[in-house]
Amino acid sequence: MPERSNHSPQQDGAEKFTETFTIARNKFSSDHHMKEAHFHDGYEIYYSMAGEKNYFIKDKMYRVCKGDLLFIDRYELHKATSTSRLERERVLVYFKTNLFDARQHLLQDPLSPFHAGSPVLSLPVHEQKFVEELFHKMIEEYRDRRRNYLLCIEALLAELLVFAIRCNEKRLENPASDPKSLHPKITEAMQYITQHYTERLTLGMLAEKFTTSPYYLSRLFKTMTGFSFVDYIAAVRIMEAQKLLRDTNRNVIRIAEEVGFDNLAHFYKTFKKLAFASPLQYRKMHR
Repeated sequence: MPERSNHSPQQDGAEKFTETFTIARNKFSSDHHMKEAHFHDGYEIYYSMAGEKNYFIKDKMYRVCKGDLLFIDRYELHKATSTSRLERERVLVYFKTNLFDARQHLLQDPLSPFHAGSPVLSLPVHEQKFVEELFHKMIEEYRDRRRNYLLCIEALLAELLVFAIRCNEKRLENPASDPKSLHPKITEAMQYITQHYTERLTLGMLAEKFTTSPYYLSRLFKTMTGFSFVDYIAAVRIMEAQKLLRDTNRNVIRIAEEVGFDNLAHFYKTFKKLAFASPLQYRKMHR
């Protein structure tokens, strides 16, 4: 792999991506982590070259270690936190759907790593070398930006996705246990919130449902996911609001009520914090 690229603005945080494709290789200190949970209108691929991270995606937690590939689908809520005091190094790829206009079938394949089984692929050493070489070439193309560089990047990315699809095919032939949540109570609580986000939810209510104390559940939630209980519920509700803004013509007041907000001002403030735009601006950008 080459020296880390500084051509991309990406960091381990809630970025706003505007390009069709970006890639960056970066090192981070042990105490650097995402400040906010977020989601994008494009696809994200994370490759760990050193260190470990806990990655929360949708309603599950995964531990990502050296040699692991992680695939994050469009509009999928995610957040990462460090798990050790070791420095981390990673390659982060982000691309939008229009990069693959001619190869949509790779994104829609039933075994696509973006929506089939676990989003984590743990690679043996020889496969790590193969994947790192692909990233090496992508970084060079993105850095130099010579004629038709996006075509070359598309071809390299297609090769990576075909490789991942074949890895998922092997999983079906020789099934192994997928990475599980780091704590079953947190997984159950997150899944419950995802299914009942429109209802009134309190920490005490969930603690009673999952037979634990509110203090323990709150502390466990924060430790394992990086979210407070309240912040996680808000993020799930905003994600659903974005979906309604993209896919329906319902007005903002109705959408706020449908996703569980009983205070319109709080809805606007939370939406802007997570989506970097007001609800109406967001709808306009995605129409």
